[in-house]
Amino acid sequence: MKWKIVYFDDQPLNIVCYQEFLKDQFNIIGVSDPTSYLDVMKNEGPHLYLIDIHMPVMDGHTLGQKIQDHPFYNGCPIIFISGDEAIENKIKSYQRGGADFISRHLSPEEVMIRLKNKAKFFVENSGYFQLGNLDLHIKILVVRINHQPIDLTIIELRLLAHILRAYPQPLSREILLKEIWQDDSVKPGTINTHLTHLKSKIQKWDYQIKVREENILILPR
Repeated sequence: MKWKIVYFDDQPLNIVCYQEFLKDQFNIIGVSDPTSYLDVMKNEGPHLYLIDIHMPVMDGHTLGQKIQDHPFYNGCPIIFISGDEAIENKIKSYQRGGADFISRHLSPEEVMIRLKNKAKFFVENSGYFQLGNLDLHIKILVVRINHQPIDLTIIELRLLAHILRAYPQPLSREILLKEIWQDDSVKPGTINTHLTHLKSKIQKWDYQIKVREENILILPR
């Protein structure tokens, strides 16, 4: 599974270049019009925002602040990028909530590593998952489909989180039993009961949970 970056840059050629050299690790969603950020936030759940600072109509620092202030913001890192390496530019980037500042003069290898480390840390520590029209914030116990909250039990939340974390690979019943119940005396059928309730609550999801013998996996509808 590739990490998803939403990259705002008014120069389409820059977007094409970054899509090319980052394609092995990232899926880059390029956006040349920063004023369309609301539509982007409604439709994309990125692991990282990469924002060019010097854009007309709306500069990158203003855009970054608007993203952070919006209810749809998922808390992922916001990284500013610019060819202007003035110390004032860097300081303002961090003051506006930037997780990093990337110079356009850096080598592709360094850019790759810095973006990868930020995205990896977010995925492993935030408890946030997004797939299709569903997003899950495990730390604040919120699941939404089409931005509408879904009422799940704690066990259903944990089941969904473990299944999403494993995606696109299947997850075995044995692992789920150990991770959630940590009790060998719990019968495997217990998972079926909770999965049935979970599946009935997320029928509007773009994906579906399937049970294949001893494995549980996610498939498109």
